[in-house]
Amino acid sequence: MLPRSILRTRPHLPQRCSALTSNLPANRAPLNHIQSIRLATTKFKPRSRPSPLSPPPPPPPPRARPFYTTPFFTIPTAFILGYITYTYTTTPTIPYPINPYSFTPHVITSTTPLSPTSSLITLSPKHHSTPPPSFWSIINSEGLWSVQIKQPQLQIQREYTPLPETSSLLSSNGNGSGKRDRNLDNKITIFVRAVDGGEVSPYLLSRKPGDVVEVRGPVITYTFKPEETVKGEEDIRNVVFIAGGTGVSPAIQLTAHLFSRYTEDGIKRRVKILFASRTASEKVLPQIQELQKLGDIERAGIKVDVEYFYDDKDSFITKPDIEAAVAGLEMGSGRGSGRDVIMVSGPEGFVNHYAGKKGWKDGLETQGVLGGVVGEILKSRKQGGKIEVMKL
Repeated sequence: MLPRSILRTRPHLPQRCSALTSNLPANRAPLNHIQSIRLATTKFKPRSRPSPLSPPPPPPPPRARPFYTTPFFTIPTAFILGYITYTYTTTPTIPYPINPYSFTPHVITSTTPLSPTSSLITLSPKHHSTPPPSFWSIINSEGLWSVQIKQPQLQIQREYTPLPETSSLLSSNGNGSGKRDRNLDNKITIFVRAVDGGEVSPYLLSRKPGDVVEVRGPVITYTFKPEETVKGEEDIRNVVFIAGGTGVSPAIQLTAHLFSRYTEDGIKRRVKILFASRTASEKVLPQIQELQKLGDIERAGIKVDVEYFYDDKDSFITKPDIEAAVAGLEMGSGRGSGRDVIMVSGPEGFVNHYAGKKGWKDGLETQGVLGGVVGEILKSRKQGGKIEVMKL
């Protein structure tokens, strides 16, 4: 049968077929006659088959490949992903025992139990490094600083304030001319106490000498010479430090700094530490004992007084205790140069009670509004100079 598609593509065939059907008998169907005419008039030619000796037909021309082929995108994408992976996963080569960009493996060299729930832990770099001689002195003179220690199973980290080597703050003759310890062994000693529901402190207290932990830092938590200070208030003069638990570590670090400042400027300073601890059975930190001994030396240029409070003896830091400390150091009297500072350091609830809650702004922790017991004391002062309050 004649394909109907040919009628659409060849319009001259209908006219030709109608002329041929005009002389047909009436009983003949036009379509059948058209078919017979088509078969009679069409010359069929058998389809020629290629000879076995004939050459094969030429291959079709190659298709032009667009410029946006798979390798065009794959190669640059692989390069970019490789660069990102290298940048964010490769530890930078820094010849320092610690650096603030990546965690560095440290070996626990010793642990000194102070109570069933607290210890002094000393760390040393796993890989030998020789930093510049000024490495530790620059960090110590910049401000209060801490390090971050990672809990590998939970992939979280917490900050701990390293304790200074107080035994070498003064020279053997006790005249205040000693230099800060250069820490040639690159050791870091931290005070760790188990926290209810904590993730990192139980992990650290369960480590033994020879175990490896990851350390990153330093993290400056307080600058000794803020940029916004006015002339005459660049340095700290007198300090009342309210510490709870391991929050006493910054107090020791600050006191060691003030010792070293006297060897440089000869200005006498005073420090009053109100230290709240859980139990009286906990051993006193040897660093505190050393600072108190040095503070008893008149030629040291600094007076250190530590008052202890224990929960198991129902002894707590009260408002009169803080008022007496502020009055005893003549804070805010305006006498002499330097800043008078009240610092509060400890667990979150401890800081909130004595100085008010910290705040948050643009994803960063701020000092927040001054409140708590210290806020009440300073608001009730009718006169006196400025007293800086710092929540750590």
